Amino acid sequence: MQLKQIRQILGSLSLIIPLTLIASCTQQQTSQSPAPTTETQASPTADSTKPRLAIVLGGPANDDSWNEAAYNAAEKLKAQGYDVAISESVADADIARVLRQYAEKGYNVIIGHSYNHGDAVFQVAKEFPKTNFAWAGAVGKTSENVADYDQPFYQGAYMVGLVAGKLSKSGKLGALYGFDIPACHAMGQAMLAGAKTVRPDATLTATAVGDWYDIAKAKEAGTAQAETGVDYWIGCGQAPTLGTIEAAKAKGGYATGYVGDMTALGQNVVAANVLWNMEPIFKQMLNDTTSGQFANKYYRLSVAEDVVQVNTNSTVKDKLGDETLKKIEETRQEISSGKLKVPFVPK
Repeated sequence: MQLKQIRQILGSLSLIIPLTLIASCTQQQTSQSPAPTTETQASPTADSTKPRLAIVLGGPANDDSWNEAAYNAAEKLKAQGYDVAISESVADADIARVLRQYAEKGYNVIIGHSYNHGDAVFQVAKEFPKTNFAWAGAVGKTSENVADYDQPFYQGAYMVGLVAGKLSKSGKLGALYGFDIPACHAMGQAMLAGAKTVRPDATLTATAVGDWYDIAKAKEAGTAQAETGVDYWIGCGQAPTLGTIEAAKAKGGYATGYVGDMTALGQNVVAANVLWNMEPIFKQMLNDTTSGQFANKYYRLSVAEDVVQVNTNSTVKDKLGDETLKKIEETRQEISSGKLKVPFVPK
């Protein structure tokens, strides 16, 4: 069962049943280590003179979030004549094997699209020193043939803070992280900083769920925050974010979509979305591979490059008002120009 099918169930059944179903389906995708869905043959329109790209995903490619952002970028690159292969729903224990298979097939750039893939990426990269690899660490850890790419969602989270500061009745904001890694921690703190420009009394309660995929566990954490008065959330990770959406539905309040448009999961509660356009990131990796400039690269593309974006749900725009919407756009321009330096607080 795919998440888009599950999303339909959410709209028709009670909250308890679908959350149990989602958790079990997602865990089945990861813990039982199914055979990866892999596209290994070149696209009919692929240009053989261009470097070949392979992307390994820890979850399904249609999750409306982290993995789908990479998949969408891959599709854009295919349309440009690149040979791109994708393996989805690969368990952490199988990452090294799948990376190794792609290296043996001659792919030039191989990406482990998760923070959890770091150890496997560096291990296999040593075995194939002439192949370029990348991982989603967002910590700047690189080598001669391993790149890291930033996830500066905190810049988008700052703009979300303007929304949170306007919509929150209590001024108590919540953040759920899969793990309290720098990229996640910075999101919560940036949202709080943005919210404080609207209402200085805003506070933040943050919880590390301890899992990227357990939605039921995340909903429980979000519900616990709601009991303390939290009524606006941001999530870092697919399940933590889905948990905030379900908590907002159950207890009242608003949530934020994570690196994808999650509005359809909660038309009345998803107030804004942090979006991730990954095509420029992967394209630069391929260009640097061609020019021999890949070594020790830490790719840091964000709002200025239109990589990190924020949209708002049309159903809450009246509640936000023209002034807030105008302020969000002005803030985006200030971040893009460098006039506004959003604080990065990793811990």
